Amino acid sequence: MHAAPGLRWLQKQMGVASTMALITVGLASFEAHADVRSAIPQAIAGFRLTRPVQIFTPNTLEDHIDGQAQSVKRYLFRQCYYAIYAPGGKGSQVITVDIYQMGSPLDAFGYYSYQLSPSAKMVRFVPIGAQGYLLGGGLSFWKGPYYVNVNIAASNAPASFRTAQIAIARAVAAKLSGTTQMPEMLRMLPAGYVPFSQKYQRRDIAGQRFLQNGVSANYTVAGRYAELFICAYPSPAAAQQAYNQYMSALDKPLMIATGAKVTLLKGLGQGAFSVKTRFSGYVVVTHKGRYVVGIDKAVNPTIALKLVREAVAKVP
Repeated sequence: MHAAPGLRWLQKQMGVASTMALITVGLASFEAHADVRSAIPQAIAGFRLTRPVQIFTPNTLEDHIDGQAQSVKRYLFRQCYYAIYAPGGKGSQVITVDIYQMGSPLDAFGYYSYQLSPSAKMVRFVPIGAQGYLLGGGLSFWKGPYYVNVNIAASNAPASFRTAQIAIARAVAAKLSGTTQMPEMLRMLPAGYVPFSQKYQRRDIAGQRFLQNGVSANYTVAGRYAELFICAYPSPAAAQQAYNQYMSALDKPLMIATGAKVTLLKGLGQGAFSVKTRFSGYVVVTHKGRYVVGIDKAVNPTIALKLVREAVAKVP
């Protein structure tokens, strides 16, 4: 059976479009590959690569970091470049480098913030990439769509290892392309959060699968573990659906505190509620446009409500 002339023309155009899409994806992958390759120095500060750089994809990442692969993949992981350095390029006392290419700068920041523990006493922040820190034998930073970890894998390592570690990190950061600006979405968070507690998650915000694509930060002024979040959805309807799901999830005997009930709030967003829960303290949630804004684990309901009002005022 022969296709009609109009159909043949459409099929031809679709073929051209598909080919161009494949070429675009291929070029993007090639450019990222070249970008990372050029960022990895062959030798620096007396250290040299011990072997060729390895590349891990979503299908092979478990072979490299079995216990952490799923966490990495939550941030649209593309590929990981793995390099090993040793003094003069020889020996078992080494420095390892992992460069993870994520789906976007927001995803790179997300995984970086997931790994960061600002309450850890030994964290020392360093001006590398968009933001970086030293913790134990590791140095982590993010820049553009990349999350990078440079780790000293040596016992009783001399000072030369730390010097080389920082030199490697700076050299890689200087060559990687991409933004060093903090994600725009973080600007919607009200002032007063615990420094460096800002996070981005693609899903499972506040432990709820339907709370997605959001930023959060800790506000100890509302409670030791209080966390405010702002989730962005594709449409107002999707935001309202997530809001309704959250209210339904909390309005259950196993979740709600004894004697408490869900209270609807007026004059906040396009619908809001508060409730005292068994496990998440006071919770205040609202939705506005395509955003869901809330706080959980609060101890002080008055301050919790104030913070949510401030966040809603910053949401477009």
